Amino acid sequence: MIPLPRPAPAIFLALLALLPACAPMEKREVTGALTYRPRIALPPEAEVEVSAQGALGTRLGENRKATGGAQVPLPFTLSIPPGVSGTLQAVIHVQGQPRWLAEDLGFEAGSQPLDLGTVVLQPATPLDFATRFSCGDTPADFGVLDERATLRVEDRKIPMRQEKAASGARYVAEGGEDTVFWSKGDAAMLRLQGRDLPECTRADRPPPYRASGNEPGWHVDVGAQRVQVVTDYGARTRSAPRPPIQTRAGGYRLDLPGIPATLTLEETLCRDSATGMPHPHRAVLELPGQRLQGCGGDPMALLTGGPWRIEDVAGGGSIDRSQIRITFDPRGRVTGSTGCNRFFGPYTLTGEGLTLGPLATTMMACPQALMDQERRVLQALEAVRRFDRDATGALRLMGESGDTPLLTARRP
Repeated sequence: MIPLPRPAPAIFLALLALLPACAPMEKREVTGALTYRPRIALPPEAEVEVSAQGALGTRLGENRKATGGAQVPLPFTLSIPPGVSGTLQAVIHVQGQPRWLAEDLGFEAGSQPLDLGTVVLQPATPLDFATRFSCGDTPADFGVLDERATLRVEDRKIPMRQEKAASGARYVAEGGEDTVFWSKGDAAMLRLQGRDLPECTRADRPPPYRASGNEPGWHVDVGAQRVQVVTDYGARTRSAPRPPIQTRAGGYRLDLPGIPATLTLEETLCRDSATGMPHPHRAVLELPGQRLQGCGGDPMALLTGGPWRIEDVAGGGSIDRSQIRITFDPRGRVTGSTGCNRFFGPYTLTGEGLTLGPLATTMMACPQALMDQERRVLQALEAVRRFDRDATGALRLMGESGDTPLLTARRP
């Protein structure tokens, strides 16, 4: 056998140059400046932490650095993958403890640089780090920060102080013994103004991320540790350890070689073919010989992530500069302003629709035009039964039937 001549180094390098390059994914720059209202100087050891989170709990980017004695406003830059939405959190730490905080600042998907402008931080409170409990039908949030503790239940915030206990952690309301919160692991006992509520259990653990499709029926549940793939209308179930989530431009990918399967998620609005409910992702499940399509993600992600500015009420517009706003909290609470008074209460999102209330309001008197607008806003909120997002990203809150929105809102 006659050996073939080896290519010269120069020729070899030229051949390599012809191969397609595996370039790293381009990044999207998110910038802004952090500040707070009180005139309080930061100590030299203060640190700033800015992070962004996407779907499936994916950390999109993080930046933490010492202030070095600098004072607000503090500029920041964060690099994230393009084409995905998420929420941003900013914290100023003093002596290792969170002192100033802004969280759940939503940003839309895109590829162009994003300037968030001035982000105003608020003093960190125990409820910013609260655990949600369900005490029968009564939700309760309990949070501890430094030596401060706060209980939020039935729209009340109750400062608590810790007392010695033989087991667990026992807290009593400041100024009285009739409200007691006693936690033991994932369970707790709550006495509210002398009334014993049913045993409280933790309810803050997020449900698995679900992608699903119809005809043939299938779904994929991505949990904290494992992924379950169910196909053929539930006739076949396979499970595998949760793999690392691959973040790509415009979406995510999960490779499950043990099943084998691949789940690809594209960041684009997807409506369920059976119910019409909007979802944040278009999903594709690839199995040997099959390619199944559907939707993925929690519809709640299309509501939460910061305030919405209501620009139209039942087709009648809104009063200029009246600042009608609505905010959906991930924990099932809605707050906002009618342009006159503030409103607050629960909201319920199911596979079939969205309902708000019962809502409570403050009782401030305003000019008659604003009072009339407030009445129209509250009537519209009470009639909401579903929601959608249009091609421009606007939020459309709608009634039982028809495509005309009761309220139309946009991000500020």
